[in-house]
Amino acid sequence: MPDLNQLHDAVLNGDAKTAKAVTEQALAAGHEPLKLVQDYMMPAMSEVGRRFECNECFVPELLLAARAMKGSLELLRPLLAAKGTSRWVASRSAP
Repeated sequence: MPDLNQLHDAVLNGDAKTAKAVTEQALAAGHEPLKLVQDYMMPAMSEVGRRFECNECFVPELLLAARAMKGSLELLRPLLAAKGTSRWVASRSAP
């Protein structure tokens, strides 16, 4: 059973390799793709945005976090599309 907080931390810290690995583990363990996005990935990106607004992180960190989230979403997007939730994710993850 993967520690899903690692997914949050990986996105937050821009660790694309770990984000993708934890996402694969979570899917193998039967976790819902939309729940991974809503409960772990989007809060991480919100925190990155907050840090950016407060000048606690800068554009490179923002881009690394986005790349980490994108890597995980590549795994999740087909599953979300099959359930008809991909449009919701696309509209919620857009700036």
